Amino acid sequence: MPKIIRHGEGRRGALYLAHRHVIRYLATLDILGLVKFNLQGEPHASPCILVGNHPCLLDFIVLLKDLPNAVCLYKTQSLDNPVLSSFVQIGGYIEGMDGTQSAHKRIVESCCERLSEQHHVVFFPEGTRSESATTVRKFRSIAFHAAVKCSVPVQPVVILCEPLFLGKGQSWFEFSSRKNTMTVVYLPAIHLSDLPVDERTSAGFSRAVRAAILETLTSMSGTDYDA
Repeated sequence: MPKIIRHGEGRRGALYLAHRHVIRYLATLDILGLVKFNLQGEPHASPCILVGNHPCLLDFIVLLKDLPNAVCLYKTQSLDNPVLSSFVQIGGYIEGMDGTQSAHKRIVESCCERLSEQHHVVFFPEGTRSESATTVRKFRSIAFHAAVKCSVPVQPVVILCEPLFLGKGQSWFEFSSRKNTMTVVYLPAIHLSDLPVDERTSAGFSRAVRAAILETLTSMSGTDYDA
């Protein structure tokens, strides 16, 4: 009889393979001199929600190096991709927003489920890539609704690309024709109880995490920001 692969086994297997591919891919970029990676701090030990700015196409791939069990949201269009479709479903990734309240509820419930299964969940709450290497768009609230609902902390992650590469409107040619550096900083996790009493809401959570990311970006780049 053929071996029956249970859901949990399939998920672990898919995430393990993705992690091994990521390690090899990033090592290749480093060996070729295309990207130098500078990682600072450590991911929160317990399952939590990680929230980062999103300057570059490589952002989640780089985080997977440190977070082999992490899942994130994927665009519904990925289901039309014959390579990605099976992986995102077997790996336990969470289908993203379609603008409806039912999708919002589904994502929050899926986050709680993944966290209970000991996965970290990664959000890029700008909704798309950042406008530049040192600016951060307004955050969407769903990651912070999930953190409140699931009673988990949020760990801010700061990503700085110098110069900006694979950003909005940038080509692979620009990326491959120069040396690039990506710095990833894991900041201390923020608990809802760390905030002032009147800020212990999803909106207050969002403001605190975004401010922490912007403050660190400013310190790293020497560039003023507009909060």
